[in-house]
Amino acid sequence: MKDMSIPPPFALVADIGGTHARFALANLETLEIQNFKKLKVSDFKSLEAATESYLATLSFRPRTASFAVAGPVGGERISLTNSAWSFTREAMRAVTATDHIAFVNDYEGLAHALPTLSENDCRRIGGEPSTKLATKAVVGPGTGLGVAGLTWSRAGWCAIPGEGGHSSFAAADAEEFMILQRMRTDFGHVSAEMLISGPGLANAYLILAELQGKQAVKCTTPEIVERAIGRDDPVAVKVVELFAGWLGRFAGDAALFLGARGGMYIGGGIAPRILNILAAGQFRKEFDSKGRMTEYMKAIPIHVIVTDEAGLRGAAAFLALAATGR
Repeated sequence: MKDMSIPPPFALVADIGGTHARFALANLETLEIQNFKKLKVSDFKSLEAATESYLATLSFRPRTASFAVAGPVGGERISLTNSAWSFTREAMRAVTATDHIAFVNDYEGLAHALPTLSENDCRRIGGEPSTKLATKAVVGPGTGLGVAGLTWSRAGWCAIPGEGGHSSFAAADAEEFMILQRMRTDFGHVSAEMLISGPGLANAYLILAELQGKQAVKCTTPEIVERAIGRDDPVAVKVVELFAGWLGRFAGDAALFLGARGGMYIGGGIAPRILNILAAGQFRKEFDSKGRMTEYMKAIPIHVIVTDEAGLRGAAAFLALAATGR
């Protein structure tokens, strides 16, 4: 019988978000990514189906796998926070037919990838060179709002998972307060994620149009971003500028919580699309504006992650770390 496995150190890695499911093979020694494919979550009824679709493109089956998932991964059943997908560990073991499979929260996984990112993988916005081996942090607006940290220890880099995106959103002026009040009327508790995310941006667009006395036309997040970049929709321009400020403020809070002198990294699918808007000033201004800690904040470099492979590298790094028994 033909051997359908590929020898170690290659592994199946996946980065599963609310909108896209990314799959690849990873060299666990170098974290090099190959056979990358990006699938739409909406095209598949389940993670099992998406995984089977990817595996069908391979001429071999890797012996190990690692899935970075946008949601808590503590139990036997794992559910994505911003998707209808739900699965069990046992079901994924059966689908992948691997000897070992690992699951990690997507932003905990992404934190593991931070030391591997090069200048080509990121775009820097302000700050000074990172303090060597200082704590790093990553936040990212996409379908949700992910947060994690990475700290150095005697055993090496250690990821700090969290659910900071569900912390309460705080308004800073009257306009933001009106948006917040409208969100509270509709949803009750308003988390940071409910405004600093793709769905949040779409909600804020409708609310801002209504507050300005304009007809609210429902648009997708990519459409709003394109209108803002083209500057042919004043409401879109305004709401994306607000969004950039909210993201900067939230990232600054996360940097303070973690003491992220090693750098703040911005992940997710939205930030690379509005890179010029983030670099224009308000994003960094909101990040830095922390009263007596402003000078402390100004020294922290911000890196916008532009590579599509970062989450996959993080899944690979997590699996490689698990193999060492750490």
